Amino acid sequence: MQQLSGEQYAAWRENADVLEQDDHGEKVLRLADGTFLKLFRRKSWLSKTAFYPPARRFADNAAQLQKLGIPCPKVIQLYRLHDPYRSVVHYEPLAGETLRHLLRDDAGLDQLELFARLAEFITHLHELGVYFRSLHMGNIILTPDNELGLIDISDMRCLGRPLSRRMRDRNYQHLLRYESDWGMVNPNVSSLFRFNNR
Repeated sequence: MQQLSGEQYAAWRENADVLEQDDHGEKVLRLADGTFLKLFRRKSWLSKTAFYPPARRFADNAAQLQKLGIPCPKVIQLYRLHDPYRSVVHYEPLAGETLRHLLRDDAGLDQLELFARLAEFITHLHELGVYFRSLHMGNIILTPDNELGLIDISDMRCLGRPLSRRMRDRNYQHLLRYESDWGMVNPNVSSLFRFNNR
């Protein structure tokens, strides 16, 4: 990981759009050239992230997903920012729209077809051994090539073998717990998806 100076970060920050932040500061920036910076804070000095920073995990997951043929962000560089301490990943975003955004707009969206494809996509991920604990409509992208892909990939593991039934169930539970997402889904489609993926 390269050192990111405060001066360089300030220069990037000056013309950037802040897409996510919390009480601890900025989390995701869209830079002037359209690339993104994602910043991860260390929640505890005794945390395992001291040895395996989340930015490194993001990059490793991106490399594994690319090998598996799953569309995802393309990592440009990893950095370490010291004041405040952050591990930082600079990446090209995955082009397309999140399923959450598509559901919100609902511009002639065929939900039945979309959720049939979503079920196939998740089954494919499970067969490939991808365990994505942050699986939700805001982290799944429909690309301009009409493929489904993943973003915000730091909180996942590629196990190299098909997931167990228990892990598949837990993945679906994560997906189904976002009530605001499922409130935008046609009740008939939602019921069918839930029934077929119990």
